[in-house]
Amino acid sequence: MNAGGLVEDKERAMRIATDIIEPALQNALGKAREENAPSAEILHALANCYGGLLVDLLGHAAAAQFMLEHAAHIKSREETASTH
Repeated sequence: MNAGGLVEDKERAMRIATDIIEPALQNALGKAREENAPSAEILHALANCYGGLLVDLLGHAAAAQFMLEHAAHIKSREETASTH
């Protein structure tokens, strides 16, 4: 993905995702479940944090564009999967 002028090294991005970010999110998810929060509340909290991080990294306009492009990417994968 190259939203908002981002250039990414896909291998490094995948390593960061699997080795750093995903374990931290799994840990946070475990703590959120200890709060007995419903899944909808946990998802809402995660989306707010994600959106805030995007704004911090990219600014409002680029963050919104990134999310639009990411949504289109997710949708295209669904359409591709359903045609096979």
